[in-house]
Amino acid sequence: MPLPALVLVLVAGLVHASWNLLAKRASAGADFVVLYCGLSCVLFAPLAFLQWQSLPASITGAGWLLVAASGLLHFLYALILQRGYQVADLGVVYPVARGVGPLLSFLGAIALLGEPLSATAALGLAAVTGGIVMLSKSQHASVSWAGIGYGVATGSCIALYTLVDARSVRTIGLPPLLLDYLSNLVRTILLLPVMLTRQRQLRQAARQHGKAALGVAVLSPLAYILVLYAMRMAPVSHIAPAREVSMLFAVGLGATLLGERQGARRLGGAALIAIGVALLSSAR
Repeated sequence: MPLPALVLVLVAGLVHASWNLLAKRASAGADFVVLYCGLSCVLFAPLAFLQWQSLPASITGAGWLLVAASGLLHFLYALILQRGYQVADLGVVYPVARGVGPLLSFLGAIALLGEPLSATAALGLAAVTGGIVMLSKSQHASVSWAGIGYGVATGSCIALYTLVDARSVRTIGLPPLLLDYLSNLVRTILLLPVMLTRQRQLRQAARQHGKAALGVAVLSPLAYILVLYAMRMAPVSHIAPAREVSMLFAVGLGATLLGERQGARRLGGAALIAIGVALLSSAR
């Protein structure tokens, strides 16, 4: 993996873990998702408009289909993830989601995008996935099967939107920021029924979780935009698993800010992920 792509992935991992920490702290439902999606649309509108103006050609019908698919998948991802954080710990939902996501993304990139599989990349993927499995089992008796289920569903959405968005930025040429903005706009439109029928609840959510929603509104698109730019520099089958470095940051944030207990299994899992990322970075 080229060094610039690795740096983008590492920064994106820290940003991603940070916004998930905010989402977990809020532990709110669809109203919270509406807030941060709407705020993102407002905050990133000027940059999206500038990129729209600089497009060399109009978006094709196939391009709009990919944007719509991306928006739908991100919509499902946001709602499932937030629901998972309402019923289970960050340390359950997050590692399972981040483990299932790269596994399916990797297999999809090989099967659908025709990307090559090297022995080093395969070993790195195995190490990353194995480390996340160890982390997901470090909850001992407090493991939430509901959290694991939501984690699997979230990870499946991650795998699907990663493949759809990679095709958009690499074969159709949509700028990453514009793709993320249009995808979020679709997601916000899909959430309009919530906005129209839950105005009182939205105002209450804004009072209780406004700062957290603002943080997620900025950090969530930023993390994914960085990943999309990295996808322009390296194969998806390397980028998707390497993103799981965010697990290292999530373990640290969970321990220091949420008071989550850390056992030998969890620390071992984090170390295994670091080894996996190093292997994936050296793969050609």
